[in-house]
Amino acid sequence: MHQSFDNARQRLALGPGILALALVVLAGLFLGCHQKAADEEDKKEPLAATSLMPKRWEQMERVQTTRLLRADFKPIESMVIERNATLMGTSIDLLVVSDDKAGAEKAIDAALVEMSRVESVFSEWRPDSQISALNDAAGKGPITLDPEVLDLLDDALSLCTLSHGAFDITFRGAGRLYDFAARNPKPPSPEALAEAIKKINCRDLVTDRVAGTAELKRPQMAIGLGGIAKGYAVDRAVKVLRAAGLIDFVVNAGGDLYSSGRVDGRLWRVAIRHPREPGTEMAILPVSNLAVATSGDYERFFDYEGVRYHHILDPKTGQSARECQSVTILAPAAYLADALATAVFVLGPERGMTLIEELDGVEGAIVDAKGAMHRSSKLVE
Repeated sequence: MHQSFDNARQRLALGPGILALALVVLAGLFLGCHQKAADEEDKKEPLAATSLMPKRWEQMERVQTTRLLRADFKPIESMVIERNATLMGTSIDLLVVSDDKAGAEKAIDAALVEMSRVESVFSEWRPDSQISALNDAAGKGPITLDPEVLDLLDDALSLCTLSHGAFDITFRGAGRLYDFAARNPKPPSPEALAEAIKKINCRDLVTDRVAGTAELKRPQMAIGLGGIAKGYAVDRAVKVLRAAGLIDFVVNAGGDLYSSGRVDGRLWRVAIRHPREPGTEMAILPVSNLAVATSGDYERFFDYEGVRYHHILDPKTGQSARECQSVTILAPAAYLADALATAVFVLGPERGMTLIEELDGVEGAIVDAKGAMHRSSKLVE
């Protein structure tokens, strides 16, 4: 099993048997289904990720983002404790089902403190973070980092190799050339991109576990962990909630989501947004003990001279990846789903699906540039 999956098991405090995750996934996107049949599926025990059975995907409207279906927990509303916050530049939602409200509130507080700590360590936007320290030292030799930081950097490097460079955290030099918040945004010049991509190469990020150091080999190199740290923060929150004895809960960080247990005896249901029809959902996923992450070209983008420029960049070109509209990944841990959603988006439908099929415990759905749906083999009827 790939090293990243071993780390996923450790980070979520899961044993090998539990990592054979509960996963009931709907197949047949956009086909629409009868609610009665869906209810029957919810009553079934979830299946192990190593032997997934294809089910259905339901079409649904009027849900604006990747989110839980709130109607599912209305019957037990008195047992639902929910908290919202803003961290890492995104909305954080924690929802717990428990008859111990005080205990759940205390656990949620601790989970949010942990997510805030993760932000303070891993955000390249915070000048006092360890990632900023590493970026500032680019080309100047190795610096000492906490073991936790080295762990995530090593995972990112493994994913870079696994994805043949499609997921590369050294992309930041190109990423900061795009200003999606500008009043009249425009793409960077070819000359600026050509210079930036010279500094994108995960092989030039070197970690030394014995010395406890990491080094960016080239001056002006910079890393950004936006494609993995948010998922990692979700995983850390999951670990805190489980340590508090909670079983049924969801942690959602701007669409990087982990569901644990059940809600009112049923699987949690997560709605996935349609990439080209705002207010419409392309699918509903019933999940339990599973991470779901979606990357789409509709999240941060601008149109310039009839071309859409979005934030998911191909590290080889520094330009927006063009072969997909959205990618949804289901995986054992949120950091893994987060990173793989980016990698598969960059790889495109053919190479991206090949990567998904190679990974045990991972499934995915890809909407290509023309709007056609591609599903991994265990999601196809």
